[in-house]
Amino acid sequence: MTRLLLIHAGPTPWDAENRLTGSHSLPLTADAQVAARSLVDAIAVPPTGLYLCRADEACEQVGRMVGKRFHLRLRDWPELAELKLGLWEGLEREELRRRFSTIFPQWEEQPLSVIPPEGESLQEAIDRVKPALRKILRRNRDGNVAIVLRPLAMQIVSGLLHDEDGAKIAAHLHNIDVMETIELP
Repeated sequence: MTRLLLIHAGPTPWDAENRLTGSHSLPLTADAQVAARSLVDAIAVPPTGLYLCRADEACEQVGRMVGKRFHLRLRDWPELAELKLGLWEGLEREELRRRFSTIFPQWEEQPLSVIPPEGESLQEAIDRVKPALRKILRRNRDGNVAIVLRPLAMQIVSGLLHDEDGAKIAAHLHNIDVMETIELP
């Protein structure tokens, strides 16, 4: 049995300000660093592998905590990066609702039907993450793997591991779980 531990890297200052972060790299807030340390200390089953997108500062910070505690090398998988939100990155949700009164609410309710300007579609992100996840699973059969992710990427990975299609992933895309353990036969 393979066990995957999905760990949320956040919040960042933009998350705290209710801004869309997308693929923009930001550090954890001071409170998030404390919470992440507690979360890492609470991991009961030691992971044997650790994966993240090192281009994301928050993922790097949480990954270093996990790596230090369990003496693991961080493995960089750029394909695990957060959904690219293009010109929406950095904007507050209320500003997006005001400026894009039709399309932004549609993206929140039906993310598969909207591509943020100069960003990537949810389906493109799923198609980017899926092969990387397969490789990680193949390399870690019967292992305990930790994957550090930003929130949208975490929901994509979770959905793929639960064998969900794009529509089901879209339905829970905006949920934020701090940590999730998934066991695969």
